[in-house]
Amino acid sequence: MKSRSLVACLLVATGLSTASFIVHAGDTPQETVQPSNINARDLKEGDRAPDMLMRKESALGDWKKRGLKQPEEESQWTRVGDKYVLLKTTNGTILEITPVKK
Repeated sequence: MKSRSLVACLLVATGLSTASFIVHAGDTPQETVQPSNINARDLKEGDRAPDMLMRKESALGDWKKRGLKQPEEESQWTRVGDKYVLLKTTNGTILEITPVKK
C-alpha cells in the first residue's frame, strides 16, 4: 500500500512540475521599454539633466573649437539637439544652455 501511495505522489508531483514548464513556455515576452527621447522635454538651467547626458561618452572634448567656455571642475559640455548643455557631472545640474552656432 505504501508503494502505491508513493508512486501516486510521484506521478502527481511530476505532472505539476511539467505543467509549470508548459505554462512558462507559453508566456509571451513583455514589450520592451523604449528609451525616452531627451528632446521630448524642455531642459532649463537649474534642472537635473537625464543620466545619459552625464556619461563621459556624452562629453564634448572639442568644446574650445565650438566656441564654448572651459567647463568647470567636475562638469562637462554635451550636445542635446540644437543646444550645448553644460552640466555638473556630480549631481547632473544644468549650469548653462547655449544654442549651437550654425
